[in-house]
Amino acid sequence: MSDNPPVSQSGPRPLRRKRVLIADAEPATRDWLKAIADQLDAEVFEAATGLELQRMLNRQGPFDLVITNARLSAPSGLQVLASVRAAGSDTPFIVVTSSQRNALRVFVSDAEGTVLSSRIVDEENLRVLAQKWGVRRYPIE
Repeated sequence: MSDNPPVSQSGPRPLRRKRVLIADAEPATRDWLKAIADQLDAEVFEAATGLELQRMLNRQGPFDLVITNARLSAPSGLQVLASVRAAGSDTPFIVVTSSQRNALRVFVSDAEGTVLSSRIVDEENLRVLAQKWGVRRYPIE
């Protein structure tokens, strides 16, 4: 008897697209963020207010990554992040605290709510952060 596991005859397992929720009041910023997530082959969902963000997390979650503006209308992106952590979710958040032309100031919150990074990022840096903190493709279980 062999100790090797049997090889699947059907070939490699298909990959599941990661789910990214983008929340920002500005359509142009959402479009810019969506274009970055699209390059990562992620399934993108959008919210324009804190209430929409909260509802989508509750009704359409879980998500693999949330990118939100800190200053959404009530509740703010930070308030939503706090409530998500209080509920026990470990979804990674990238929180946008300000924006400039083609650059954002962001911080990354891990499962425990720890701020892991605070920096100004351009499109390439944001893509790298998204890949590191949630947007990877995994085989469908």
